[in-house]
Amino acid sequence: MEFISASGQRVPVEVSRRKGTRHLRLRLGHQNQVLASVPWQTSDRNVARFIEKQREWLDAQLVKVPPVVTLTEWLAQHPRMTASGDVLEVRIESSTRRRADYCFDAGGAVLVLRLPVVDEASLLQLTRRFAKDALHCRVAYHAKRLQLEYGAISVRDQSSRWGSCSSRRGLSLNWRLVLVAPELQDYVLLHELAHLTEMNHGPRFWALLDAYDPLRVAHEAALDACGAELMRVGRS
Repeated sequence: MEFISASGQRVPVEVSRRKGTRHLRLRLGHQNQVLASVPWQTSDRNVARFIEKQREWLDAQLVKVPPVVTLTEWLAQHPRMTASGDVLEVRIESSTRRRADYCFDAGGAVLVLRLPVVDEASLLQLTRRFAKDALHCRVAYHAKRLQLEYGAISVRDQSSRWGSCSSRRGLSLNWRLVLVAPELQDYVLLHELAHLTEMNHGPRFWALLDAYDPLRVAHEAALDACGAELMRVGRS
């Protein structure tokens, strides 16, 4: 199923049928696709009719959302990543090595991504490997400083979340955290570490997070402001 916008853009429609859902709802995903959540027995015809009724709203949303961009395109415009609380300049090099790897130059100020084949898939894979290493180190730093113990850490390609904390004290983090500013990366990590003590978003959780990050309100606002754009990196 597709939605054809007023500008002629062909937008994929993903339909999610849910038991217990009474209403039809639409939103845009981070690949700028239309996500339709509908009651279990809703026919494709009725979904299409509902989408057509929402045409004006969808057209307005599609004009406002940031474009989906490759990681290659993003780094060409923003050649930097975050690790250890610092911003590193990023340089991509073609390598004669059989396996992609990364190293540091200029006293650690430059991250060099060395790729046997310089293409989007290889760049994504290596960046995710770097993100795993960098985020593991930063979590360990904060946990030691705050005297916290955590479980396994996974770094994945979440569809919308920056991070989560499980009841087993495991942390799941979005690899795109290496693309945000250091203080915003730290905010997300501290948010998830606070869940090790408070597995909810009640008053005690927010009081604890305020103690961990006194500027958390400003950091939340800054992350909200850039989140829609960053969540669309590497999804094309």
